[in-house]
Amino acid sequence: MTVLEHRYWPVDGPPTLGGTVADVQSDRALLDQIRATPWIAALLARLFDFDVSRAAYGPVEPVHLANGESLEMIAGDASGGAFMLVGLGSQRPVVYVGSEGEGGLIATSLRDALALVVGLSSLHDATARPFADDGSQLRDWLTQADHYIRADWPQLDMERDRLREALELPAADELLAALHAAAANEHYRPISDGGDRYRSMLE
Repeated sequence: MTVLEHRYWPVDGPPTLGGTVADVQSDRALLDQIRATPWIAALLARLFDFDVSRAAYGPVEPVHLANGESLEMIAGDASGGAFMLVGLGSQRPVVYVGSEGEGGLIATSLRDALALVVGLSSLHDATARPFADDGSQLRDWLTQADHYIRADWPQLDMERDRLREALELPAADELLAALHAAAANEHYRPISDGGDRYRSMLE
């Protein structure tokens, strides 16, 4: 059993990088800030493929977790994937449910999930290669992916900095190892109502 499993977290939510549950904005307040700030919501959707307006439509199919914890869709991406908060509490784990049958835990709080979404070329790129040794090969791969994005979006780094400052996000690079550990956690693998378990994002 790993430290990422929800049953070992405090009753009001998991720990977060760079602070405690008591001294960081709650996931609900962070989500409310995004929804209430048009430029943030629009930029997250347009450049970083995290669209809170898609939450109204739900995931591509109903899913649940084996332990029965609740799932709340808060955003979607252009491929039909869904970002879902797990359970209750101030800081809640975030599960990604892909439209092609892949999914799993990506972060222990919404703030860390947003840091990954904003700071990386994509979650799919970040899980397409193993986090081996010191992670240098994965970082090189992500640097190359960013290079192609900048060709179409020269303002990428500026927009990342704007969102990091507005939402007080940690650096995505610090979360790469945690992302791979989270994605490997079988307890947060989505299961369809038909009983099919989603495959790991690391496969």
